[in-house]
Amino acid sequence: MKKRGNEKFWDFLIWIGIILLLGWAFLKAIGIINTPVWVEMIPYFGIGTTAIGATYKIGKIMMKLETIGNKVDKILTFEEDFREVNHNQQLCLEGKLQGSPYKKENEQ
Repeated sequence: MKKRGNEKFWDFLIWIGIILLLGWAFLKAIGIINTPVWVEMIPYFGIGTTAIGATYKIGKIMMKLETIGNKVDKILTFEEDFREVNHNQQLCLEGKLQGSPYKKENEQ
């Protein structure tokens, strides 16, 4: 399946969030970051960005699952209809169906 540009954007957004969070944790751990207020907010931005991207992707997956479920329901309905037609055809060929052209004349 080919990805559209919009889907690549949300994948990109998720990865940016993860990289921001991991980068902040690493730089904080080795002492490069000395906690000004705006730097304290980086993990929240990373988590927020990741959550927004992941939520969008999960929503798209759920929509696709719903579409697939609807298609499966249609296939099952078609299968039931086909079985009914096949059963009626058998009854018709055996002359057991009312109005069947295959009924023997002495049975009418």
